[in-house]
Formats: sequence, C-alpha cells, structure tokens
Amino acid sequence: MGCPANCVALVGGEDDVAYAYPELEGETKMGPTGDEQGILDDLSGLERRQFLKAAAAALATGAVRPEALFGIEPRLRVDPEFAKALAQQSQEGPPPVPLGNGEHPALVYQAYPGGTGSLYQKWQEAGVDPFMRHDIQIAPWEGTVPGDPEEIAWLPVARLASLVRDRHISSVDLTEIYLERMNRYDPELMFAVSILPERAREEAQQADMDLRNGTWRGPLHGIPYGVKDLFTVAGTRTTWGSDSFIDQRIEEDADLVVRLREAGAVLIAKLATGEFASGDRWYRGQTRNPWNREEGSSGSSAGPGSATAAAAVAFAIGTETQGSIVSPSRRNGLSALRPTFGRVSRYGGMVLSWSMDKAGPMCRTIEDCALVFNEIR
Repeated sequence: MGCPANCVALVGGEDDVAYAYPELEGETKMGPTGDEQGILDDLSGLERRQFLKAAAAALATGAVRPEALFGIEPRLRVDPEFAKALAQQSQEGPPPVPLGNGEHPALVYQAYPGGTGSLYQKWQEAGVDPFMRHDIQIAPWEGTVPGDPEEIAWLPVARLASLVRDRHISSVDLTEIYLERMNRYDPELMFAVSILPERAREEAQQADMDLRNGTWRGPLHGIPYGVKDLFTVAGTRTTWGSDSFIDQRIEEDADLVVRLREAGAVLIAKLATGEFASGDRWYRGQTRNPWNREEGSSGSSAGPGSATAAAAVAFAIGTETQGSIVSPSRRNGLSALRPTFGRVSRYGGMVLSWSMDKAGPMCRTIEDCALVFNEIR
C-alpha cells in the first residue's frame, strides 16, 4: 500500500516507511512501518466482524500501533480536513465544566415536540395520572378448594389471592407449603442464598391477623415470594453472589422490599444471583433449570428464575441490566416484565450499570406480572 492521499513519506525505503499528514498543522499522523504493513495487508481483506476481532488482537499485543492501524486506506483513515476542523472547534469552544462523581449523567430523552414536561402536561390536560396504581380486581374463588399442597403451590398469584382473601387457606399454611418446597428443591437447583423461615412466618401471621381484623391489603396479601440477592434485607446477608461478601449484612430493607411488605407479601428467601450480577454461577455453584437440570437457569436473575419455575415461591423479583430478567425467564419458561428504566426503585440494590439497571417481576403468568408490578412501581 502506497502513501495514502493527503500525506507525505517521512522515512524512505520499501520495507520501512511512515507517513504524515502535513495539513494537521504540527500534528503528525504516523503510517505503518514495514512489519506493520504485512499485518495491515492481511487485515484489509477481512469481513467486518473478522477485521474487528483481528485488529483488536493486533492492538492488544502491540503488533500494530493505533496510529498505523487507523491510517488504513480507505475505510479507517481519518480525513485530515475533518480532523483539522475538529481540533479548531475544540480550541475555540468553551472550556469543559468539571464534573464530580456525584453528578448524575444525562439520562432524559424526550422524543416528542416541546421537550421536558410536555408529555406530562398532556396527561394532566387529559385527566390522566401516569403514576396512579390501578385497582386490579380479584375474582372470588369458585369451585372446590384444592387439598393437595402440590396443586396449591402451582396456582398463579391471582388464584392464590382469592384463596387467601376468602380465607380458604391461611397465609401461614401457604407459607409453609412454599418453605417446604424451597428446602426440598434448593439442594439440587441451588436457587437460594438465604431461606428466611422466621421472618416469613412472622409476616404470614401478621397477614392473617390483618384479615381477621378486616384489612386486606390487595392481591399480594399473604403471598410468599423471593427477592434477588442484589437487594438488601435487614437481618440477613446480602452477598451479591460473591464469596468475597458472603457475610455482608446491610441492615436496611430495599425500597421494593418495603413496598411488597406494605402490600402484604411474605418474603421467604433471598434468591441467587450470578456473581456480581453476571451469569448463573455464584459461590455455591451453578443455579439449575428445574425443567432440565443438566443446564443452568441463565442469569443473572438465576435464583428468581429457577425458584419461580419450581413453584418454590409464588413470584420473585429479578433485575436486569442487559437481559438478566428476560433470559432466565425464557430459559425457565416464565412470564416476566422488564420495566422501563427508572420505573421501579432500585434503592437498596447493587449497582451494575447506573444508567441501565432495572428491577421487575418474574412470575408464572402475565396477569401475575401485572399484579406485582402494580405494587412495586
């Protein structure tokens, strides 16, 4: 490859030549040396994905300098006029504003005329409150009440809500059904970090007492669930799936745990996350798919996916940065909702990506996702 357009040779010789772009006014853009040229010739014929992989390897090993690689003609060469204009703009522009670690990144994107606030104003003009929790009706229980604990465990939340509200089953008895399944299946599936029988029984007793006193808190009243071990729960460990934090305790309930408690739900377990919210492997091993125990449950909401699919909880709360709710839900055959960023509070949860983390319900039916989401949003 000869000297690209708009450059002059700096060092002569067929085997050792470098190029510079005089238009950049003092900035020297070096072209390839003889050794680099052979590598670049090999790269130039590759398909895009192969090129990116091979180029990254060449840069990482130092076989090719960045300034030589980005001088490839014609696809990757920086246009001198563009570079010159960019440099001039940078010199003439205002000085950058210093940003500290406490500054929030710019995350608001308004894809409609009028900018920030106009959509909310339209909602107000239409008499709509986008933050209102909807009153989802639970139909009365009809027919024979199941007597088999196995059958009860597999009922969707909407049906369990009827049983509890109409006092066909107590929250205490329902909690014992799920605690038994939790202890039965966890040794093989490895979906639980901490099983919380004392807390669960206390919350179930409170739910039953509220019902006896005429208070029904809604569809999740008395319903056992599990939460991913990225969220803090007072009185127990928050390990983030890592043996480096196996004894970590943060004595505060995460916001969504508080909301679910106020809705009457019963927390029975902290459920496994892949280490630091990645994959389905953590310090106990790999969380398994209950439908095919030869494979992992996917992650990083591995425990919520596996435990819900095994009917060891009525529903669970997972988190997602990039696929960690939808992937284990697909793998384990669940319904789930990955909410819009910011729709559900992440207070008390480990941060993987400040601008991408979401929390949402993982359930066995779509209707259950709506019931849970309505209480945590």
